[in-house]
Amino acid sequence: MFLKKYWIFILAIIYILLPVDLIPDVIPFFGGMDDSTMVILGLVKQYLDAKKKKNGSNGV
Repeated sequence: MFLKKYWIFILAIIYILLPVDLIPDVIPFFGGMDDSTMVILGLVKQYLDAKKKKNGSNGV
């Protein structure tokens, strides 16, 4: 149940920890931007899922 609920967030954390990135971290500013984007997308997905569950609706 835990993995089913938090799978996108777990993948975002794994993406940050892996040395392979879309944009290498050695490039100033832009290197960390793809990592930050993954975390933000994961948090937004979790928020939307929680909101959908709270409202009891099937769509956003």
